[in-house]
Amino acid sequence: MSTSVKSPRARTLRVYAAATLFCIVFALIYEHFSHGVYSAFLLGMFAFPLLGGIVPCVLLPKAPARSARHAWHAGVATLTVGSCVHGIFDIYGTTAPLVTAYWVAGGLLLAAGLALWVMRARAH
Repeated sequence: MSTSVKSPRARTLRVYAAATLFCIVFALIYEHFSHGVYSAFLLGMFAFPLLGGIVPCVLLPKAPARSARHAWHAGVATLTVGSCVHGIFDIYGTTAPLVTAYWVAGGLLLAAGLALWVMRARAH
C-alpha cells in the first residue's frame, strides 16, 4: 500500500482553485437565468478566493501559524459568501442591511489572521 505525503500548501492551492472555478461557474449560470440583470458582486466573487487564497499561498515563503491560516480562510470564505449574497440581492432588485455584516465580519477575520501571523512571526 502506497502512502503519499501531500503538502498543506498544495492542498490549499487545490481548494482555492476549486473554489475560484466554482464561483465562476456559479456566477455564469446564475447570471444566465437572471433575465439580463447583472451584478458586479456576483461576477466578481471569484476574486476573493483567487486574490485572498491562491495569490498569498503562492507568494508567501512560509505558511503562517494554524490559527492565522484558519482566521484568514474564514475571512476569505465570509467575503466570498457575502459577495454572492449581495449579488443575488442585486439581481433580485432589493437590498438587505444585514449584507453589511458579511463585509465587516470578513474584514475582521482577515485582519485577525494577519495580526496573528505578524505576532507569530515576531515571536520567532
